[in-house]
Amino acid sequence: TKLSKQLNVLRNLQESLIVPSVARIVPSGEQKSFNNRVLLKLGLLESRVHLVGMHDAVWESGLEEEKEMFESDIPYVARMMIERWRKSLYLPKAAALDYGLD
Repeated sequence: TKLSKQLNVLRNLQESLIVPSVARIVPSGEQKSFNNRVLLKLGLLESRVHLVGMHDAVWESGLEEEKEMFESDIPYVARMMIERWRKSLYLPKAAALDYGLD
């Protein structure tokens, strides 16, 4: 659909230009601090959804360095819960994005 194509263009732009630029300019310690503040601000349920999205983005990137950072920065228990959160929290929210687009 048109919306889906536009979202893919925006995502590709973000991944190819914005993310690498931020990674070069903002020290990793500040990035971690920012991520922690985002998770705290989102609250428990929304932060779980966010972690599933972060996991997917890291694995889709194919970058081993990013995967290693994710595994070292995200606690073991949270990493083990990602698939459960995907089914119970993430997919229902993501399905809402598809509503009425066909």
